[in-house]
Amino acid sequence: MVEQLLRVSSQRRPWALLAAASCLLFPTIPGAARAQSMQDALINHYCTQAMNADFAKAGKTPPTGMIPFTCNCVIQQVNARATIDQAKATCQAQAAAQYPTP
Repeated sequence: MVEQLLRVSSQRRPWALLAAASCLLFPTIPGAARAQSMQDALINHYCTQAMNADFAKAGKTPPTGMIPFTCNCVIQQVNARATIDQAKATCQAQAAAQYPTP
């Protein structure tokens, strides 16, 4: 009887088997990607806020592109297992070289 039910179900709804198989085979990939994306977004948000606050405190305007360049660098460094302080130091040096100030 179970075999009959399964056979009928799979004949009527072949997409259901495909959906069930995809849920079993790929359960963690979207979640991991989503978590990484969320972490990157948080780093970018706080980095951008901190840099804008630093420039505002100094009474200066950052060069165009400097903040996204620096924050993307921080994201890459953190994803490569650097600490926030290490990433900050590395990326500040790279940004200073890329965007020299007069």
